[in-house]
Amino acid sequence: MTDRLDGVRDHYRATGLTERLKAVLAAFGPEDQPLTPQQLGTLDQFHTRGLAATVELARLAGITAGSAVLDVGSGVGGPARFLAAAYGCKVTGVDLSEPFVDAARYLTTRTGQSAQVAFQTASALELPFDDARFDVVLLQHVAMNIADRAQLYREMRRVLKPGGRFATYDVVLKGGEPHYPLPWARTPATSWLLEAGVTREAIEAAGFRTLT
Repeated sequence: MTDRLDGVRDHYRATGLTERLKAVLAAFGPEDQPLTPQQLGTLDQFHTRGLAATVELARLAGITAGSAVLDVGSGVGGPARFLAAAYGCKVTGVDLSEPFVDAARYLTTRTGQSAQVAFQTASALELPFDDARFDVVLLQHVAMNIADRAQLYREMRRVLKPGGRFATYDVVLKGGEPHYPLPWARTPATSWLLEAGVTREAIEAAGFRTLT
């Protein structure tokens, strides 16, 4: 298991990411000039369909101002910052990549959202939270890097409050094995795709009931 996680972590290592982002953001003005989540929209939504996918997933999850939201595989924090700004909710993001978490914290400071949005370095297979902590758990473009789907979805279920919602948007296998390299994996060693039906079965086996 450790070898697998190390392989995924290495793929997303992104050494010097925060410094590179600082250089790009200099175009918006000096370091002490606040930024908005909208200004960062082209930089911080790493998944397919970008912000549109986050908007759709948030709607399906029924997020409100009172929601405690967990974004698993939060990257540099774009979805988390958007949700906090759009809904007034509090969002916690976790990601396996420490450089991504460092960059997420930096960008969140720049948008002045640190009171609403927080990030931790952690594995999706061992979330550092008590049971029944969150109203909503989101998972976008993460599962394709995780072999132990049963444990992944059990963790999502464990940290959700009774009646909470889990919303996912991910890559699924269709039409045979893909050709590498791909954005999430250079080789099959860190890619574990499942067909849509098998993915649904794994989610429901963790105790979820499909709504949409």
